[in-house]
Amino acid sequence: MSEATITMFFTAFCAVSGSPVRPSDYNRYRLTLPNLGGGFSIGYMHYCCWPCVCDTQDFIRIDTKTITLATGKQHTFQFAVIGNPCDDPEQLQIPFMQPFDRRQTSIADSAREIRCLEDGTLEGATLSDHGYVIINMFFDSQEFDADQTVVDGGAMDDDFDHTYTPTPGRMSSVADNVDKSGRREFQDEREYILQCQDRAKNGYNSGMGEIFRKVCAVSPINPEALKLQLPIGGEDGVVGDGIVDDCEKGVDEDGCNEGASSSSHNNSDSTHDARNSEL
Repeated sequence: MSEATITMFFTAFCAVSGSPVRPSDYNRYRLTLPNLGGGFSIGYMHYCCWPCVCDTQDFIRIDTKTITLATGKQHTFQFAVIGNPCDDPEQLQIPFMQPFDRRQTSIADSAREIRCLEDGTLEGATLSDHGYVIINMFFDSQEFDADQTVVDGGAMDDDFDHTYTPTPGRMSSVADNVDKSGRREFQDEREYILQCQDRAKNGYNSGMGEIFRKVCAVSPINPEALKLQLPIGGEDGVVGDGIVDDCEKGVDEDGCNEGASSSSHNNSDSTHDARNSEL
């Protein structure tokens, strides 16, 4: 596939709900999210509804993956990633109450496509360079620059500006040019800060409710993991091997003593190469 075709397919669904979406400026949300390996990236996601912004802020992080295009050229994309729920498969069976109808369910009952293999791999998952589960692309992404003004209608301060009045549904514009996608407008994540706070106080009673959050909370990407740099390895000098063991992720804290072996789902016999993929 070409770069344009790959990108087009990823715009067709919501990363949080999985629902089909028709990409437009109105359902394009701009976010600033932490990168695996340090720093932040500014980019866009297409959502089915605004509560997906809140869940993204809480759980989704950004990592890279290199894909071989139809021309044979390799291109590195930024992707939205979450932790592997198969790091602790027993949690998939734990019951919880859905906020909508107060019905008791579990991840295993409500998200049956989440299936864990014996080696701790999430069946069918494509992994990023740091070994996390890819759930969508981070569109028109760029590294965060605190001195850079990229939108009309607000600054990109890390701390919320209390003089700024969030207005859900308000459209913002790209300041100086058109994004690579050709789009000029978007909704800013800051417009929903108060609604996200209210949603949390009410038990996440909108959007996907608890199910997406429960899946991500099994093995969330912790702050220490965000600081890890990929090792230089291999004869070709490529950075990283797409595999970061549980000690490095901060998942298996009890087994991270000196000399401890890497986790079973990232074992040394694995032939999975999460750096490159041919589509």
